Amino acid sequence: MSFSLSNTKKQNEVEIPSTGEIVRGDKTNPEFIEICKIFSYRRQHESEGEKAFINEFMGRFTPIKSKAGEILAYRYDNTNSKSKNNILWASHIDTVHYSKPNQVFQDIYIDSFGTAFVDEHQDCLGADDGSGVWLLLEMIKANCFGTYIFFRGEEQGCIGSSQLAEEQEDYFKSFTHIISLDRKGTDEVITNQRSDVCCSDKFADDFARLLGMGYKKSDKGVYTDSAEFTHLIPECTNIGVGYINQHSSKETQDLAFLVKLRDKLVSIDWANAKLSVERKAEPKMTYGGLYGGMYPGSYLDDWDSPGDLYDYEEFAYMSDEAVQQYVKGLSAKEIARLLKFMAEDMQYLREGGGL
Repeated sequence: MSFSLSNTKKQNEVEIPSTGEIVRGDKTNPEFIEICKIFSYRRQHESEGEKAFINEFMGRFTPIKSKAGEILAYRYDNTNSKSKNNILWASHIDTVHYSKPNQVFQDIYIDSFGTAFVDEHQDCLGADDGSGVWLLLEMIKANCFGTYIFFRGEEQGCIGSSQLAEEQEDYFKSFTHIISLDRKGTDEVITNQRSDVCCSDKFADDFARLLGMGYKKSDKGVYTDSAEFTHLIPECTNIGVGYINQHSSKETQDLAFLVKLRDKLVSIDWANAKLSVERKAEPKMTYGGLYGGMYPGSYLDDWDSPGDLYDYEEFAYMSDEAVQQYVKGLSAKEIARLLKFMAEDMQYLREGGGL
């Protein structure tokens, strides 16, 4: 697969210009164009692009509001009481477009290999998680079983999902599975996020077997909305949807893979699919850094550690003696988990992550 980051459209490329109009190429799959229409919106949280996108694509769904009245997500229900499964399919609306907050659209290119990309002057393509959004819309169109949720503010630290997990516990406890379609690559069913197990190996194997396509379980997950529900929902995962180099102008999406994944997802009878429920939903344990902070009043209330708790970035401003004294109060297991958390933060940043 190859692509060009040139500003000039080559002979075998189709351009989706920033006016919002779609230019169809004679040999371009029309579904590729429809997918890239989603990517053409610059959807930074609370931006004009996000508002325009919501007006076009979310208007028919039920808004889920916080106790203060803020819309945190949009939902569509297609469930029945006869199924043993109660699946929550998840994606997120927002992207990491951080420049030009008033610009609604961006140029998208599709090359002859079916790769979607932007030029080097853009913040990102937005396949993270425009691809997941498109898959959920297609599953809804195909009348697939499940509840569908489109979270807001994931790239800002899972704003929508974290608040809903706190305010609507009883509702989310009714689900057996939450499946985020928000992972880079093409073959992972994630079993671990933020140092903790988020789903059982048995479920991950079941799900990978149903999908086929080379999917396999992986413990290399980082962080997305489904991680916010591990204390409420037994089986929480995230699967690869075919984008790479997310959060950067080098982000691309394999459109042919995305369509193939859609075809597989809509072909499965999810109401009667054999999906294990083995993991026990347990109180979440968050260790600070980018998503919560190691300090009193954070989610670290559930972490068994003596003394005052620090955001680990504060170690940079502490003396060697202070760090040594702090570490003395931790068990070997706590130290190991903290080191793993730090390493995952670094890996997340290297992959283009950030708030």
